[in-house]
Amino acid sequence: MSRISPIRALVGVLVGLYLSLYPAAAGAAKLILALGDDSYIPSNAIQGAEVKKELGEYELVEFAVVILSNVSYGGLPGAVQGGLSEYLGRGGSLLITGGPNAYGSGGYQAVADLLPFEIRAPQDWRAVPFKAVTPLQPGHPIMEGVTFHTMGTFNDLNPRAGAVEIARYAGGKTAAGARYESPLIAERREGKGTVVGIAFDLGQEVRSGWAGGARFVRNLVAYLVALSPLEPKPREQESGGDERRK
Repeated sequence: MSRISPIRALVGVLVGLYLSLYPAAAGAAKLILALGDDSYIPSNAIQGAEVKKELGEYELVEFAVVILSNVSYGGLPGAVQGGLSEYLGRGGSLLITGGPNAYGSGGYQAVADLLPFEIRAPQDWRAVPFKAVTPLQPGHPIMEGVTFHTMGTFNDLNPRAGAVEIARYAGGKTAAGARYESPLIAERREGKGTVVGIAFDLGQEVRSGWAGGARFVRNLVAYLVALSPLEPKPREQESGGDERRK
């Protein structure tokens, strides 16, 4: 298991400054692409960033953060399926959350090398006894001020070598005397970018009344926005302005 780096700890300080000092502007400086279940992501989640529900006129590399929330790989736009490696290589931030349409159950074997977990099985969405979430990196910026309720459903995944495991299910599994960990939150670097994986259905847990859910989402999105250098390209002014200058 890798531990959080000093650089990531410094990002926590920067996230705090970002949240408190970034001015709300008429035109957002950064874009967030939320695909799948976006019900738990407020449109004004982070000052200085705008949430979009489709690519629209933008290229994938113009989004600071891409969120794939309980959406199958086959249900993603072709530009997203084919562009994730380049997107991360250019410094983008990717968040993948769990659910019955995620990870192995959602066909993410096609991009398994990008994930901060290892896929155990083609159908990995599980109902398990409700048990506590064990934080492994309590000092990570996304964990600040967050408490978890018990979890009873998640994608049953393996820890990935080289990834930072941030939290896990307190139960785990045993077979022939060996214990198998069940990671719930993990992070890894890919190219110049960052991938954070959540093994539970984040939207479902927030809607269920999880007291720390809103804070966790806010921390998570702010952290990923702060890490990403990607911004939308400048657009030409509308023709009406050109006419007035004539």
